[in-house]
Amino acid sequence: MAWHKLHPVNDWERERDRRIATQMGHSNPFVTGNARWEKGHKNSSTGLVQPIQRKSAAVESNVSDQGGVRGNKNSSVYHLPVGCPSFDRVAVHNRVAFSSEQAAAAAGYRKAGNCK
Repeated sequence: MAWHKLHPVNDWERERDRRIATQMGHSNPFVTGNARWEKGHKNSSTGLVQPIQRKSAAVESNVSDQGGVRGNKNSSVYHLPVGCPSFDRVAVHNRVAFSSEQAAAAAGYRKAGNCK
């Protein structure tokens, strides 16, 4: 609250919020003045919106339909949806879907080293 008093929202922050809102679909209520910091403030889920559907939804569902093993054609490494932290980091244009780990290995792919 002290920060807010010392550094009130300025024109640039309002413009930045307007630009972000065009992409996000909503603005920051603390920047617009629709919400205020008050003593005892507790964060809540008020104002949360559904995430924007990613363009790669067709690729995602294709991978899920085929067993969920995702290969990276650039590195010849495959990832599992559970236990592999890099599963979602494979670029869409490098993704190869496999029906199983065995199918990925048969295609010359190796399991990612960071998979559990």
